[in-house]
Amino acid sequence: MLKKYKPFLKPFLIVFALYCISMLAIWRSGVSFIDDNGRAFTGKGWTSDFNRYSSSILSFFLIQLNTSLVDISPWSQIIAMVFLAAASLLIVYYFGDIKNRLHLILSLLVGLTPFTLVCWLYKFDAPCMAMALLTSVAPFLFIKEKADKKNLIKFSAASVVGLFITLTSYQAFSGVYLLVALSFILKYFLDGKKLRPLLAYLGCGLASFIMAGIVFKLLPEPSGYRSIEVLSFSELIPGIFKNIANIYKQIFASFAPSWRIFTILSLVCAAIAIFISTKEKIKQKILNTVAFILFLILAVPFSYGIYLLLADAPTNPRSLIGVGSVLAVAFIIATNGFTKKQNIYAKVALAAPAVILVYLFFVYSFAIGNALADQYEYSSNINAAVADSIAQTYSREELATKKLKIHGDISLAPNVQHVSDLYPITAQIIDEFQTGLSYTAWGSWRLRFGYGLEYDHYSLLEQDLNCADGTVKYDGYYNTIIEDDDAVCIEIK
Repeated sequence: MLKKYKPFLKPFLIVFALYCISMLAIWRSGVSFIDDNGRAFTGKGWTSDFNRYSSSILSFFLIQLNTSLVDISPWSQIIAMVFLAAASLLIVYYFGDIKNRLHLILSLLVGLTPFTLVCWLYKFDAPCMAMALLTSVAPFLFIKEKADKKNLIKFSAASVVGLFITLTSYQAFSGVYLLVALSFILKYFLDGKKLRPLLAYLGCGLASFIMAGIVFKLLPEPSGYRSIEVLSFSELIPGIFKNIANIYKQIFASFAPSWRIFTILSLVCAAIAIFISTKEKIKQKILNTVAFILFLILAVPFSYGIYLLLADAPTNPRSLIGVGSVLAVAFIIATNGFTKKQNIYAKVALAAPAVILVYLFFVYSFAIGNALADQYEYSSNINAAVADSIAQTYSREELATKKLKIHGDISLAPNVQHVSDLYPITAQIIDEFQTGLSYTAWGSWRLRFGYGLEYDHYSLLEQDLNCADGTVKYDGYYNTIIEDDDAVCIEIK
């Protein structure tokens, strides 16, 4: 049994180690990111958050054997890297060679694109998100050369279970399941294998996807913060094309110029590699290249999953987590045809842009980790100043009788603004959840809990308070406090 898995151990450790190194700056920052604030202060889990029951089970059994959460980072994030490395290695196993160091490096794109990197910034949610990715990828281990009844049942059962875990942990990763299915079609075509056995598996996979979705839909539905309204039949086609256009707009807007250049260059080189590595005549070379290009056109929308059918589809960074897997699969398949006899210079020239792209994302993981730490320090100083101004102006008894509202938010720290200028997606990652001080912003949690201010005072926040004609009670460097009867407005400067 051990001999069977021994060949996977060294490649797994290599990928795991590279992921852990890329996380060093993020772990060193120790920043509570978005939902981490609430989980750290209240211990609240996921059972009522979008039916994330699998996340609750994982957090109980694998992390701390307790229903109330506490911050145990970076252990929780290390667990996430175990799942992520396993998922990345499976991608290599399906479409490349686990002994090929180039393929192992390219597999890092699964977890290091900025869209997916956002997931690993969370202290509490990271292992649950990584588990969702792994359970979307793992069922394809059961695809065999023969599509007999026994194998089809195993694949279908694994798919239903895996997808159900994904849907009850982090639903966005379900699109990776569809991507891997599409990728198998490309691999079989390029390898000259018969598609009929594979199509039997994929038919079962589609049925499993629908079945897991139905079971998930039957669970008690909590109220969420995002609309899940599906496009109407009359709007289906134009709506899908609109969503696809929004995906590419978001990618273009989020990517730094160097990322755009090397992404395009890498994909062009990958298409050339497919053409060169095809051993058959020119007709087959063209067909394989066209098939690869068609795959690239379809793969990103497939990786978007069910979001593609939503009337109000999200385009925040975490909704595009499948993009990294698309790039990883494309580059691994493209370089899979390289042989030892081929010209070393040609191989290096065609593979280099993709490796450089991996390096650029690797570097960004350090940039975002340091930016988070800088923003946290900057925001904490302003939070402390605001808390001090409140304490100077009101006693606890007086504050308890007031209705409060906070206007404005903390801007990006100057050095973080510089990072955002170089890497546009930074401004979306360190958004008002980190910098805002409104009642709904996670940035307010440190002000409400971290400086001894009672939560109940802030639970009275009302959006319609008007202090325009009120009396200025405090006017300091960072904020102004205006009072009008029992209404208090705190203006952040």
